[in-house]
Amino acid sequence: MFGTRKEPEFKFNLGDKVQDTITGFTGIVTLRSQWLNNCNTYGVQPTELKDGSPQDRQHFDEPQLALVEEKVVSESRTTGGPERHVPATNR
Repeated sequence: MFGTRKEPEFKFNLGDKVQDTITGFTGIVTLRSQWLNNCNTYGVQPTELKDGSPQDRQHFDEPQLALVEEKVVSESRTTGGPERHVPATNR
């Protein structure tokens, strides 16, 4: 019924620094997704703080982005976030 599943082809890699060609928004690609209609989108995290706090990640379609610099940040193969030890309870 369906052909062989093909891996999505992305123009930008995780860790690349990109810029939105319309607004000038610049940041690091931290997320990539492909939609059913073959539209690739990217989550871009800005590197500057706003009032001492990280800014929210913004999402852009692939044709709207331009590469600024390749692999500014390398990918991490560790998963999950920091864990805190939760003591066992007697139930």
